[in-house]
Amino acid sequence: MALLPALIAQLASLQTADRIFVGFSGGADSHSLLHALVELSRREALPPIIALHVNHGLHEDANAWALHCAAVASDLGVEFHEQIVSVDAGASPEAKARDARYTAFESYLDAGDVLLLGHHLDDQVETLLFRLIRGAGPSGLTGIPEQRQLGVGALLRPLLGITRSQIEDYAVSNELGYLNDSGNNDTRYDRNFLRHEVLPLIESRWPGYRSGFARSAALSGELATSEPIDSQTEYTRFGGPYLPIDVHNAKSLHRTLYGWLKELNVPLPEFVALEEFARQCMQAQGDKLPELRVGSYLLQRWRQGIHLYPADIDRDFDISCEVGDAISGAWGCLAWQEGDMGLPKGANIRVRAPRSGEVLSLGQRPRRSVGQWLQEAAVPPYLRACYPLVQAGDEIVAIPDVGLTLDSSNLSLCKGGLVPVWTPPKIAFLN
Repeated sequence: MALLPALIAQLASLQTADRIFVGFSGGADSHSLLHALVELSRREALPPIIALHVNHGLHEDANAWALHCAAVASDLGVEFHEQIVSVDAGASPEAKARDARYTAFESYLDAGDVLLLGHHLDDQVETLLFRLIRGAGPSGLTGIPEQRQLGVGALLRPLLGITRSQIEDYAVSNELGYLNDSGNNDTRYDRNFLRHEVLPLIESRWPGYRSGFARSAALSGELATSEPIDSQTEYTRFGGPYLPIDVHNAKSLHRTLYGWLKELNVPLPEFVALEEFARQCMQAQGDKLPELRVGSYLLQRWRQGIHLYPADIDRDFDISCEVGDAISGAWGCLAWQEGDMGLPKGANIRVRAPRSGEVLSLGQRPRRSVGQWLQEAAVPPYLRACYPLVQAGDEIVAIPDVGLTLDSSNLSLCKGGLVPVWTPPKIAFLN
């Protein structure tokens, strides 16, 4: 059954505790939890188990429930304690009962003690929806924590990944005579309304909604509890921003990326997609270049950084002009400056995008492909497809900021001539 694996996953925490308390109301959740814990204790060495029942006195059957819980604990062979608390039945009795209950729990815990509660996945979903309706912020959307400090002790919720129906199946299969509070069916209470009216409708359309809610809660928790991370933005020699990743692991990287994009005012992707991209970035080898689209931008890992650049760069341009003409487009801007040796001003040229398989010699260096020249010049991959080439006739005579061709038959270099300079497309948020 699902309950025993869930407890086994917490075995290390359970075995190192001095005492294990179980918040025991007698309902299906707490009864199943207590029963499964006792079953585990027959397989593994565990510290003493104590069933702790809080009697709020708000229900006419409250005392009968306490007697029932005491009998169950006796049958299971565990110690039992009842704590009677006084709760004002006026406004917000549920909230006041909860506060009184946790105060009672805390009073029993010494350092080294652990309290287990039977909250499950459906409770998590209900809590998140309730908080959304009330307008909770990121910290509120963390949902119910799986573990936290309670006084000097610790609180664990080992069933938080298990559904209500799985728990009820466990109770039925083990013939547990659990209590059923008829008040849980009263839809005048907000939580009951969500449980009986809203969530069945959601499940009819999206059967797997629970896992999505749980994932959102976990991610919100990561963001809410993580320390601010300095994004440490750096820039390529072409002005493009990138985020160094050599000091990160996948978990810290996706949080850093989230904060980085937020700082740059870039549309934020789905957190799950960003997390997967971070994982791919940390595992990528060799020439693998993980990529993720975020709005009108792309993220791409290259070398030891994650680069951000416009997604709609023009990679198919071919413009006729003269040496000395400043031209621009979605591929960037080409300007000119005087050099010791350069192209003659006014000469007819074309400025175009690279094509596959092109090979040339620059200066006195051996022939290489355009891609190799650009790679050697530390041009990021995303810029290579839109990197302008200067062509005279049918020959490439210059790669801006990389080099000039000395042996062109169509255009001879001259002293004091002009040298092309390229500026890549601007990233809007940096302007």
